[in-house]
Amino acid sequence: MLLRINLEPHRSAQRIIGQPLGDFGLDERGLQDILFHSLDRLLPDEELLLIKQSQRWQEEPDLLAIDKKGSLYIFEIKLWESKSENLLQALRYGQKFGTYDYDRLDHLFKKFDRRKRSMAEAHRAVFDVQLEKNHFNREQVFVILTNGLDFKTREAIQYWRSSGLDFRPWVYRAYPDEVGSFLMEISRFAVEDNPYEDVSSKFFILNTNYNNDPTDHDDMIKHGKASAYFDPWKHKIDQLNKNDIVFLYQSGVGIVAMGNASGRVERARYHGNTDHEDEEHFMTLNKFRKIDPPLDAAKIKEATGTNHVFMRTLFSIDKKSGEAICKKLDDRQVS
Repeated sequence: MLLRINLEPHRSAQRIIGQPLGDFGLDERGLQDILFHSLDRLLPDEELLLIKQSQRWQEEPDLLAIDKKGSLYIFEIKLWESKSENLLQALRYGQKFGTYDYDRLDHLFKKFDRRKRSMAEAHRAVFDVQLEKNHFNREQVFVILTNGLDFKTREAIQYWRSSGLDFRPWVYRAYPDEVGSFLMEISRFAVEDNPYEDVSSKFFILNTNYNNDPTDHDDMIKHGKASAYFDPWKHKIDQLNKNDIVFLYQSGVGIVAMGNASGRVERARYHGNTDHEDEEHFMTLNKFRKIDPPLDAAKIKEATGTNHVFMRTLFSIDKKSGEAICKKLDDRQVS
């Protein structure tokens, strides 16, 4: 719900009503493309491992993902309202992909993952757990992106949930703005609620990707930079502004370095491989400093009062927490 708050002459709240997507003249394929280019902000990389993304709009799920327990998430991004096909198509995908064992899902993942890792290897790197192969895809979760106005689809989701299927609505709302544009209200999809998702400040924590590939971590430390790799997560670097303070966090160790973002996004081949052109987005960190000894997770929680999830690629922390971490680091040797 979006409210317009009037302060004068009398304090009051007026609800702004959303509109059907078709009112804005953008077709479904166009908006899907916009959303796909924003997945780094819409999907929680600390909660879901993306294993397949539809690229050619074929008869296949728009997104497939696996959570920490190995449950398969089937995303159907059908943006037109009141279409029974929205749910029926997701059910068809569930019937097909719900029977996939680990090997078949691993085959899909290897075709999607530019680094050609196994799904088990990537899952272990993200969630730091060793999942047995027969634990993958024991359960399926159906996620339907739908307009808040689309009560028919939302009623159908309620029905299927009452019947024992794990259907989840992912609701967006569209509002008129200036001519040639419109506003979209949409929350980041979450397996669990993240109370820090709307925090915005000049302080960021970047995971150095050590669990995926230690050479990525070494490269950031050696060259004093903040990096992220492959779609959609490489675009997280694009969020950084000049002079933002970036703390580099090594999984299992803590904050090992810090610096100020240059404000200029650069692109490079991943590990110099010509097959991975522009798959690394990075930003030089000015005033770069290594931290010795590192500030571990327990000390960060002590300083900030917050139990952060450090598996996320890049996330913002509030100003008070950022300043508290800086104060802690002032007492440590830097190089």
